[in-house]
Amino acid sequence: MTTQQKQLWIGMVEVRPMNGKSEILGDTKGAFVNIVTWASDAEQYKRNAELIIGTLGGLCVCEVVNPEPVETRRARMGGQFEEDVEDMISRAEGNPNAIIYGTFHTFENDDA
Repeated sequence: MTTQQKQLWIGMVEVRPMNGKSEILGDTKGAFVNIVTWASDAEQYKRNAELIIGTLGGLCVCEVVNPEPVETRRARMGGQFEEDVEDMISRAEGNPNAIIYGTFHTFENDDA
């Protein structure tokens, strides 16, 4: 039995307030946020995302969109991420316990 090696993963996570309102999101319906973390597969990535979002108070993960290893996405995207994502990656690289989240991009309607 082989254990998959952990590597840096990235994905977009949809979060929503649990009781209609949260400190971070205010009155908005929800938000999308990039998360970079160490994981060996998509399930572990999702668990790490749920772990960090759960610490923020009043938020829950609704959906994890396209989680994949950073190197896989980098190859697909032509080598370079946006500056804020590159910063998240560099902050996580030296810390095997890192779960780094970016800016919350809020939406007002459910058809976002």
